[in-house]
Amino acid sequence: MKERKRKTVEQMLGAKIAVNQCMKISEKDRVLIITDEKADQKIVKAIKNECLKTKAKTTVHLIEPLQTNGQEPDVNTAKLMKEYQAEFLITSKSLSHTKARIKACKSGARIASMPGITKFSLIHGGLTADYNVIKKLCLKMFFAIKNSKNIKIISKNGTDFEMQFGMYDWDIDEGLYHKPGDFGNLPAGEVDTSPNDFSSKGRIIIDKMGSYGDKIEFKVREGVAYDIKGSQKMIEKINEIGEKVRIVAELGIGTNPKAKVIGNVLEDEKVLGTVHIAFGNNTSYGGKNKVQFHQDGIILKPTLIADNKKLIKNGVWLI
Repeated sequence: MKERKRKTVEQMLGAKIAVNQCMKISEKDRVLIITDEKADQKIVKAIKNECLKTKAKTTVHLIEPLQTNGQEPDVNTAKLMKEYQAEFLITSKSLSHTKARIKACKSGARIASMPGITKFSLIHGGLTADYNVIKKLCLKMFFAIKNSKNIKIISKNGTDFEMQFGMYDWDIDEGLYHKPGDFGNLPAGEVDTSPNDFSSKGRIIIDKMGSYGDKIEFKVREGVAYDIKGSQKMIEKINEIGEKVRIVAELGIGTNPKAKVIGNVLEDEKVLGTVHIAFGNNTSYGGKNKVQFHQDGIILKPTLIADNKKLIKNGVWLI
């Protein structure tokens, strides 16, 4: 009984950090929580309870489960998202890379996207972190990498991949969403952007890609994965949605020292010492690949070389 009670308290710590430190919810806010029946409703309840403690008016809006990350919600939900000051997207699939989310932020909403989040993140993982520490790590990597034109990722798993940068701005996802229009994931902790169009080339071995599997090989030229091995589900998704799924959409660098590799992409991609490559939609960075799909894949213990300077070696930061 004592152990169960202790874990409940710890779980609430993650919810408290999300509501109070990350989103800085106050009684002046109207808060919208978007969820679906496949998401963990205990987490929804924990976040809602913490919002209510601040005296913020809080609404839970249930939607039909989305089929893929990046799929647009229904019209009524998209309209609703433009009417609130603060939003938690606790859904089974990600709304991050959608027109609805982008328009909501342009309308002044500050949004935390939490697709597929598990209780682990609130009890032991990335949502138990001090986000002021994460901000410092994000800034450290940002200033080291922001002017880089060529970035190479290699790993003992066989990855040998190269990208050009400069078309799109680097983003700092430090988890502190206090101003109108702010957006990011919770748990947070990454520095990320989209590579230049048609510039990516080489071989990627993805160690972890959520439900799409482990040890997936992507061969890329001119920014497009022309050969994929190790994930029948990914091939099926391409056949279902189209060839735009193959486009390299993002490079992200994890900066959260509390995050752990647990097989959940939302948590895995934030782990300090990892990088992730995403395929599909890149419009949130200003890109033109408008497809209702965005999937991150994590590379463990990578070496990252930016303009011939090693910033990460075998998963250890050198900066």
